[in-house]
Amino acid sequence: MKMKVKQVIDLLEANGWHYIGTKGDHHKFYKEGARRPIIVAGKRNDDLAEGTVLSILREAGLK
Repeated sequence: MKMKVKQVIDLLEANGWHYIGTKGDHHKFYKEGARRPIIVAGKRNDDLAEGTVLSILREAGLK
């Protein structure tokens, strides 16, 4: 389940996560009531490893 950084960002935003800033190529997203922000690392057209995608989805409550 490889995904591009842009696809993961779009998925997070569609599920109520709000972009709060970037440092380098680390994009930070927050949702009210979440334990902590989610960081998506990479340029928007980069591929994310399968384990990274699964970890982000699990942390976001989407898996």
